[in-house]
Amino acid sequence: MAASVIRAKLDLLIRLVDTTTGAQVTERNIVFKRDGIPVIPETKDPGSYIFINTGREDFLMRIEVFGYDVYETWVRYEELDEKLPECDVFLMPSESMSRGEKVLSFSGTLPFLKKIEAICLQKPVCFAKEFNKKTVSLTVYVNNGDRISMDDRYYGLLKEDGTGYEKIEVETSVSLQSVRLKEAIEEEQVSNLPVMRIIFGRVSEDGEYVLKVRDSGGNLTYLVRYEVGDEVRFQEIDFNSEEKKLK
Repeated sequence: MAASVIRAKLDLLIRLVDTTTGAQVTERNIVFKRDGIPVIPETKDPGSYIFINTGREDFLMRIEVFGYDVYETWVRYEELDEKLPECDVFLMPSESMSRGEKVLSFSGTLPFLKKIEAICLQKPVCFAKEFNKKTVSLTVYVNNGDRISMDDRYYGLLKEDGTGYEKIEVETSVSLQSVRLKEAIEEEQVSNLPVMRIIFGRVSEDGEYVLKVRDSGGNLTYLVRYEVGDEVRFQEIDFNSEEKKLK
């Protein structure tokens, strides 16, 4: 009798991240839906879930997590890595169920809006020291001598004039003060430029947007990056202000 062979193929890895803090979401009260049908993934570690032998056809993914807004997005495999298809899901805490600091919301509608995100101008993670084009590695430092933590994947490198930022994606840590990036930095001079973690918002097909941050007190000025059609725009938004909308 011939022995049967069962092959396991990883078809999708999902990481759930609280976009306001950068921390992985460890809440276990979660419902995953694939094209409207509930599915049960395997738990890789708190906040990470894997789908095995489910196929690689594009589908509409819906994630319902207790304490967070419902998340929906299309999973398109042509946009994912063939060897390791992975997806970082940035969840926004529900204002009525927020834990810890109060959640502040910024919402509205802007025609032809495609994406929205932001960095906090008062909270640099670190500062750029040097970029090595050959190794695609960025060396950073902090002024107070604390340990540098670049455990997140997406950061914004604030431009010298403060009117915008360049998005950078961390691929892996090289040392305590250096990380390897997925792509080269376009900015010519990076020395002393602040590096901030990116907070992601949500945009619907009709241009309705929402962006949420934690109310840590004090100055809450953020530099918002948004894409309208093929144009990238930046705008400073004070989350303490009663009147705030995209232009």
